[in-house]
Amino acid sequence: MKSKSEQVANIPVVSAAFLLLWIIAFVVHAAPKSVWNDEERALLRLQWIGSLPKFPPDPTNKYADNPVAAKLGHKIFFDKRFSSNEQVACASCHHPDKYFTDGLAKARGIGATARSAPSIVGMAYSSWFFWDGRSDSLWSQALGPLESVIEHGGNRSQYARIIYNDPAYRKLYENIFGSLPDLSDKKRFPEDAAPVGVSASVKNWLEMNGADRKAITRVYVNMGKAIAAYESLLIPAPARFDKYVEAVLTDNPAGTSDILSADEVAGLRLFIGKGMCATCHQGPLFTLNGFHNTGVPDPAAMRQKITPGNFSESKSLLDEGRLTGIQQAFKSEFNCLGEYSDAANKDCSELKFSTKRRSETLGAFKVPTLRNIDMTAPYMHAGQFKTLGEVLKHYNSVPIAPIGRTDLPSINMTPEEQVQLEAFLHSLNGPLAVSPELLQAPDR
Repeated sequence: MKSKSEQVANIPVVSAAFLLLWIIAFVVHAAPKSVWNDEERALLRLQWIGSLPKFPPDPTNKYADNPVAAKLGHKIFFDKRFSSNEQVACASCHHPDKYFTDGLAKARGIGATARSAPSIVGMAYSSWFFWDGRSDSLWSQALGPLESVIEHGGNRSQYARIIYNDPAYRKLYENIFGSLPDLSDKKRFPEDAAPVGVSASVKNWLEMNGADRKAITRVYVNMGKAIAAYESLLIPAPARFDKYVEAVLTDNPAGTSDILSADEVAGLRLFIGKGMCATCHQGPLFTLNGFHNTGVPDPAAMRQKITPGNFSESKSLLDEGRLTGIQQAFKSEFNCLGEYSDAANKDCSELKFSTKRRSETLGAFKVPTLRNIDMTAPYMHAGQFKTLGEVLKHYNSVPIAPIGRTDLPSINMTPEEQVQLEAFLHSLNGPLAVSPELLQAPDR
């Protein structure tokens, strides 16, 4: 038996060994949270806001980077006169304080729509617009709601006349696009005329001669191109995630500890790894802007209690998504190949070579950005999920798609991993790289 003095002498040795083992265990446990291999660093760089390309050119819109056009577009974006009841503006569904969404499951204008209003931040980097991609340019997207009877509810002749009669609008417009047509003859240029909308407007449109219809449409198109010039300025600024990645890429691991929590880093690893989120939410805007069927419940199916896989009598109720969207894009008078586009034929490969295959497009919807996701609830194309937790639970369960075939893989995340992944998504919240005056209505 050891003497009391020998036991006392060994106490520091045992304590030191225990401390050393504890330190080693802590380092091993902590290492995955702060150490990234070369492949992982490449993935982080891909998602980093610093990898966002310079302002992308839009071959369909030669005014996309024109600051005067952006000024005109800014005014139109916030002006409620561009609606049938003078109560709806673009900003009515795209609030700057909600990351240019409206917080509703389904957007409301003159009436109720069938889908939510997606964020338009960073949309200048996309090739397709609307949840179903029925427009292939930012300016043609801007035109759709203006003549929709349930959104703005107005018509292109009405809007051209606002530009014509308002001295401030007229000056801006003519400085960019040249002289407006003379709209003083109301018989020749009716106050309400358009190829779509209410019957009286359509009748007036059909009674106009072709040249006058084109003159009005050209003003309408230029409005869209000006709105697009403004929206192209709406770019995200770095979030906490970006600051973390910058620290990783500059080999400053000590600088990462105060940026993201342990759960957020674990969630980031899930995002680029096991969770396979970056497969679709790839790049600095956290989207490839593609289309996928993720088996999201269809509001019509939920309302009618339709059983998945048994839609023979009720399939007409269901939203077919990209299947109808791509067909509309090809038919649109405002697509890349149309006469109002500034693009050359060779610049329209996105449209010309887009798939129309039913198996790939049925029930597919556009992948949204995840930046500032806290500000864009409810989620999915018709606001089916109120919380991020509901979204992650859906993705983890891989349900049968209500229409078409789901693209979701089986992930099998644990409850703890779902919490970590959600924690990471909160790190994508950040400001906009936009002058404050562009986030509010300008003076008339």
